[in-house]
Amino acid sequence: MVLTLYFNPLSAPCRSILMFCKATRIPLVEKVLDLQAGEHKKPQFLLINPMGEIPAIKDDSFLLSESVAIAKYLAEKYQVNLHWYPTDLEKRARVDQILAWHHTNLRRKVIEIFKDEVILPFMRSQKVEASVLEEHVKDLNKSLVHIQKHILGDQDYLCGDEISLADIFVACELMQTNISGRDVLKDYPKLRQWFDLVRVTLSPIFEEVHSAVYEFRDRVIAGNKEEKREEKVKQMREIRRRESTDPEGEVIKLELDDNLNFKPETEADKSREKQNGAQENDVKENDIKENGTNAKEEGNEATVQVGE
Repeated sequence: MVLTLYFNPLSAPCRSILMFCKATRIPLVEKVLDLQAGEHKKPQFLLINPMGEIPAIKDDSFLLSESVAIAKYLAEKYQVNLHWYPTDLEKRARVDQILAWHHTNLRRKVIEIFKDEVILPFMRSQKVEASVLEEHVKDLNKSLVHIQKHILGDQDYLCGDEISLADIFVACELMQTNISGRDVLKDYPKLRQWFDLVRVTLSPIFEEVHSAVYEFRDRVIAGNKEEKREEKVKQMREIRRRESTDPEGEVIKLELDDNLNFKPETEADKSREKQNGAQENDVKENDIKENGTNAKEEGNEATVQVGE
């Protein structure tokens, strides 16, 4: 019997299932789908999940989609350690509660930020208003306050003293915001401590599963930085052109350092400005001489008039 997981590592629910399987040593065949190429909408995958969504599994002839349903199915079938998904009614209900809340609350809010900071600007070249992003961040913060105060509390993990499916799903979801370089936990020390504990508990699997996320994050951050660099150069060129006496403007090469500050001017720039400065001084000296002569002449004329 072969278990096949259809997924993409940039999807938080997909990473949750992959991490759970690796952490519990459930053998599986990994099938990565290229979402940008539309592989999840092609006929061969629609036979696995007619909705064209991931993750999905094929366990021998049994097909199943929806990440939470998959996780629970695998926990039961492969009889994993009970701390992942307890058989005790109350403990299991607590895990179920967080998984249900996460899917309709936390995940929805994270998706909005991911869309604002990654999908629209990076994949579709669309800019998002800062006010829109700010509202989505505020919305997410409400969920983070809820997790820290009402779910985590003084516990080590979300459901008690041992790690569970709830920890995996929430941690993977929060990692999604890190793709844009955003640190959503900086103002939540207890959540930060919990997140670091989950990361260590699942090490080195956590880093392995998120390797594609780190790689994509570096590309996004580099792309955003280059976009800001180009915008700043464009603005400065426009300013220099407006200040130029040449109506056509001058094509100027401007370079920025890693902090988006302009590098020291080239020798050519310095020489050009020195020449401009010398010309300005010559003009000023001529003005002084002319004005001085005129003033003297006017003074003599005034003296004569007064004497008369």
